Amino acid sequence: MKKLLTFTAIIGIFVLGLYFYFHNIGRVQPNENEIFITSADVPEPFDGARIVQISDLLVRSESCLVLLENVVNMVNNLEPEIIVFTGNLFLPEGIQFENRVADLLSQLNASLRQIAVLGYHDLPHYELTSNVLSEADFYLLNNRSIRVFDQSPIGINVIGASPTNDRNTMDQLLEAHTLDGRFNLLLMSVPTFSAVALGYPVHAQLSGHCLATQDAISQTSPCFQFYSGTYQFADSFTLHVSPGLARFYTISGLFRQPSIDSFLLIRDRDSYLVSE
Repeated sequence: MKKLLTFTAIIGIFVLGLYFYFHNIGRVQPNENEIFITSADVPEPFDGARIVQISDLLVRSESCLVLLENVVNMVNNLEPEIIVFTGNLFLPEGIQFENRVADLLSQLNASLRQIAVLGYHDLPHYELTSNVLSEADFYLLNNRSIRVFDQSPIGINVIGASPTNDRNTMDQLLEAHTLDGRFNLLLMSVPTFSAVALGYPVHAQLSGHCLATQDAISQTSPCFQFYSGTYQFADSFTLHVSPGLARFYTISGLFRQPSIDSFLLIRDRDSYLVSE
């Protein structure tokens, strides 16, 4: 009996220790996920270029500002060419921190471009979130696209989708903005409509975490199919669903470390020679 009590006490202390770490330390120390995206359509100057994705910060308290400061330091240490934000910056109780968030985001440093799309949580305070991102030098894409160049007339094409798009709107967006023979990158706050992107020359779709959308619109959305991680389709299209920075109110969410995603673009010369 005494051994059982001792064992139970040890297990209890271990569990409490884990909870303390993830609740007080792990929640403000981001993890980096590195993913390789290989394509023959990656332009030569972008071979080895790095894109860093930040998603679903959902600022609600002071601890989120500590996390954001650590995120900024980690991202800048990676020296990315492009930084993308894929939506959901504030919760309503976090709006009071708008100036501090803008100041921290303005310290991010991408050598070429900083690009953002909005998420469902951003829509109730669209103007405020847009201003914060603009002040931090993010170019906001709302059903638009932008070409990013690096010492070459052949750049990569970045398309940003609105979180309110339906299937028809996505078709119209991709029909108008994808470019044949170019590397096309789609940004969207949710992993919805990846099947639509498969019908166009889209090489990769970077999306936010589906639970952030589920919380916002109270439906399962695509969570059952693309929860989190990297999904490869037909060797030509990569869907990445970011784990995000926010902690969601689930059992696993209590022990989940916030994450940023770092993508290394690789020019597939073998495929390029074949296509030539």
